[in-house]
Order: sequence, then structure tokens, then C-alpha cells
Amino acid sequence: MNDIDDLVKAIDPAPQALPQGSGARELRDAIMAAEPRRARRLPLPRLRILWAPVATAVVVALVVTLVTSLTAAPPVLTPSRPNQELYDLADRIEKLPASSGAYWRDVRIEGNAWSAGGGYTIMVAERRETWQPRDPTDVVIRQWSPAIARPVTVADERAWRASGAPAQVAGPCYGGGRTSCRPVPMSDGDVVDGLPSARGGEAKSITGVDGSKGCVYSAGLEPNGVYPDMTVAEFTMADLSVFPARPDELMRRLHVYHELSTARGFAQSFQEFLPVTVNLLAMPLGPAQRAAVIRVLAGLPSTKVVGTVGDPLGRAGLSVDLGGTGSQLLSPGRAVTVRDRHILDPVTGQLLASVSYAARTAAGAREGEVVSYRARGPESGWTGPPAPASRECKRGR
Repeated sequence: MNDIDDLVKAIDPAPQALPQGSGARELRDAIMAAEPRRARRLPLPRLRILWAPVATAVVVALVVTLVTSLTAAPPVLTPSRPNQELYDLADRIEKLPASSGAYWRDVRIEGNAWSAGGGYTIMVAERRETWQPRDPTDVVIRQWSPAIARPVTVADERAWRASGAPAQVAGPCYGGGRTSCRPVPMSDGDVVDGLPSARGGEAKSITGVDGSKGCVYSAGLEPNGVYPDMTVAEFTMADLSVFPARPDELMRRLHVYHELSTARGFAQSFQEFLPVTVNLLAMPLGPAQRAAVIRVLAGLPSTKVVGTVGDPLGRAGLSVDLGGTGSQLLSPGRAVTVRDRHILDPVTGQLLASVSYAARTAAGAREGEVVSYRARGPESGWTGPPAPASRECKRGR
């Protein structure tokens, strides 16, 4: 086969047969006459034509690979879950070291707004303290201070002074009717340092109620060792020490607690019961157990993270609304609908305070005002044996 045949086959590996006869010979002669002389001297045109496309493909593939490797892949964005702040909080605290001690000290400061008469509102505060032993054979100590009140706002203070600045006023009523309202001593700030304002704005810092004046304490053995907060269930310290640290296990346990509460006559659905479990965050649980509680609360459809706020003791915390409303008495025969928010410690996940706000303007309160609170004192937590009661504290039953 001559060079022309090779060239034809190089262009088309399966060429059509060239015409035969005199016409074919004339066509072949014409092609040979037009071909440059050097083409006949170079026997490699077939290799050049065959390998050029392959080499080009390799170069293109290398360029594409290089460009692809130099181009950063777009980040895969995971959409945040509702209440992501709570999940982040649980992730932060679950690996914290667990605290230890012989006693769990629980300090509570509770305040309630009350219309005292005379055109002004007071905030009545009480301080309660419990020393709960880890060992049920040790002594349980409880101490509480008498209620003390002060005007809520500057305008309330002016109205109180205009009324003669009475040393005592009628406080919250129990059992209905004004005759059941207990008198409480008033303070203009000597004992109670800045109770939170019920007239909107951030809560002012308070140091709490002075526990050394008129306090009462009791001490004794409680063989059953039942923890005093029974809003979720009746726990012993041993029960709390082995509390579930996984959300799925916790949910199964909560179903049991709900069934027990229903058997005791509490008519509420399981979904209505679940927000109450926020009180577990004030109990002697370990970090992983608190993380499980927080994850359960974060997954409730009624839960909404409000943001960072100051609690009644002036500490910054994460405010959480678990939904639902309640009712609170502000004066005899006058109640207001309230909504609760719970403030969590951003470091430990413990419950710093629960605050009730007026859900609407009624009964002398304006929407958004603080009408009550329950704050956990900074002294709370695991500690050693309690010190002897001060001489000012009277021994109670």
C-alpha cells in the first residue's frame, strides 16, 4: 500500500473502497501530484493524526482537574434547628465536671407584687433556704425569713410616703377576703436592696432579704430523704443521683411521672406537664442530666428562646418561654393573667429564676410588668455541712 492509502486510512479507519478503473487511476494521480514532496518522505502522518486527539483529551482532563482542585467547594450549610441556643447550651454543659458535697444548699428568694391600698403597689419578698443531705441519715435544715416589702416604683414610693409611710401594710391574702391578708413590714431600701421593678424595664439588682433578722429555722432527720420540690415528682436524693442523662430515656421516665401525677388528681395532658420539668434544672442534677432536660425542653413545640436578659438578682441568663399562661391574684378579688419565662445560667444550664409577667393590662397591672418571681440564690449548690444557725434565728418546729 502506498503513502496515499496510508493517509486515507489514517483519516478514516474504515474508509469506503476507492473507485476502480481509469477514473480511479486519474484521481490517484491527481492526489499524488498535489501532495508535497516531503509528505512522501515522512512515514509518520498516520501516528500524528491518530494521537493528537488523545493527547488533547489528556491535556484538557489535566486542566479540568487542576481547576477543580483550585476551586473551593461551596460550604454545606446545616440549617439551625428551632431553639438552637438551647441545644448549643446542652452541648456546652454536658461534659462539665460534676460538683460534689455532703449537702445540697437551695436558696430561694420569692417576690410577689401586691396592691396594698392607698394607690401604690408593693413587692413582697421572702427568703427560704434548705440544706438537703446527700446521706438520708444526716439532718435536714430549713431556714426562712419573714416577708418584707417595698414600693415598686418611685411613684409608688411617693404614694406610700404621702399615706404616712406606714411601717406595715396588708400583704398577699390567703383563703380569700381582706381579713386573710397578712401584714408585712415595709422597707425603703435598708434591708431589701432594690427589688425588681414591676413597672417594666430590666429588673434591678437585689441582694435578697436579710436572713439574720427574725429568721426561723428547723432541723431534723427525714429518713425518706424526699427532696422538697415535688412539682415534677416525689424524688429522693438517691433518685436524683441516677436521673437519666439521655433525652429518650428521660422522656420514658417523664411519662411515668405524668401517670403518677394523674393518679393523684392532677388533670393535665402530657404536653401540659412537660414544661414543668424546667424545675429539674434547679435540683441537684449533674451536667449531663441537665443537658438531657434542656434538650427535651428545646424540642417542645411551645418552647421559644427570648434572648439574654437580666434576672431578678442582676445575673445575665438565657430567657426561655415554654408557652401557656396562668393567673395571679394582685389584690382581693382582682387577678391578672400571667405568662412565665425561665432564665437559665449560660455556663451551667441551671435555672436562675422564673419570672411571671402580666399577659395583658388588668387588675392594676400593665402588660409586660413583673408580677412575681422566684430566684435561686447564688449560694445554692453542693457544699459542706451547714454552719450553726445564728443567734437571731429562732428555732421552729
